[in-house]
Amino acid sequence: MEDIGRQNRAEAYQAAVALRQFIEQQIAIKTWLPGARLPTERDLARQFNIGRNTVRRALSELEISGLILRHVGRGTFVREQEPNDRSSGDESRSLNPADVMEVRLLIEPAMADLIVARASQVELEELQEIVEKGGMARNMADFELWDTKLHNALVRASKNDYLAGILTDIHAIRQKAAWGQLKRRGMNEERRAAYQLEHQAIVTALLDRDADTAREAIKAHLRHVRYNLTGI
Repeated sequence: MEDIGRQNRAEAYQAAVALRQFIEQQIAIKTWLPGARLPTERDLARQFNIGRNTVRRALSELEISGLILRHVGRGTFVREQEPNDRSSGDESRSLNPADVMEVRLLIEPAMADLIVARASQVELEELQEIVEKGGMARNMADFELWDTKLHNALVRASKNDYLAGILTDIHAIRQKAAWGQLKRRGMNEERRAAYQLEHQAIVTALLDRDADTAREAIKAHLRHVRYNLTGI
């Protein structure tokens, strides 16, 4: 039964990847222009013969990457790309991991002070819940999804919209196909376990409203990620 469950999860993951790649392609070749409304979840599920949960997973990843916007009750739309959007076009492919990690190390540790000062207790407890769910992830793909959700929750808790825009662009680059391959090559169970401990250290410090410890924990985590990606 466990093998069957594992196979079903693998099939669902591959189906989500296929749907995501299909939507990315349609946007790239201008079949769906900025502002265009995508087919409904039900229509996509029927077209690809997959479950709606799998459709939602693919759409969630595309929203995180900055390609689409989802509005409750209205539908899913191709996101308008700003002229200087660094997550689009050839420019994103020219950026290398060392450059991106350098910028992350300059910016993200500063979130600790903002979160400690501004986040509600409910928001901090949400961070803890996300970390715990990441720890229960059954595969690398699920872990990466919870990793992204943790990042997004941290940004929201900072309550700085301009910072959120900068970091959203940075993480949109990390969702590109080539970057995904790089991350997967640099990930194994040992590193995943280490990242989980580092995530927990960050959130524990934030729950304690300890900005200094949280800032250093974020730096330590990003340096670890940079080393695994670049060897630097």
